[in-house]
Amino acid sequence: MVERDVQAVLTELVRRENESTRRLRALEERSSLTEMRASTLQDAVLKMNEEKKLFNEKLNERLTNIENSILRIDNELTKINKNLEKVAKRTELKELENMLSFFNPLKTNFVTKEEVKRMLEERE
Repeated sequence: MVERDVQAVLTELVRRENESTRRLRALEERSSLTEMRASTLQDAVLKMNEEKKLFNEKLNERLTNIENSILRIDNELTKINKNLEKVAKRTELKELENMLSFFNPLKTNFVTKEEVKRMLEERE
């Protein structure tokens, strides 16, 4: 009977040990999975940080290019404005056109010498 009790106790101890071992393996597997997930997340975060860094570098480069383009355009507009100040205005051109049309022999009626003499004779 003592031997049976000892056998029963030993059997119970082995069963508990097996159960503990099974639980320990399950915990180790869960721990391993958690470590893999953490590692995967860490890799993803590092990759995202690298992509963000590259994106920011490209964005800064594009902004620098845009800023340079704006400066060039601003310089060109300044040059154009300076040149426009030198150009005659529309009213000045109209005035010049009127003066030229006034002295244009094809459009104005000039009096010849004979016509002047005849007009003077008619007056007298």
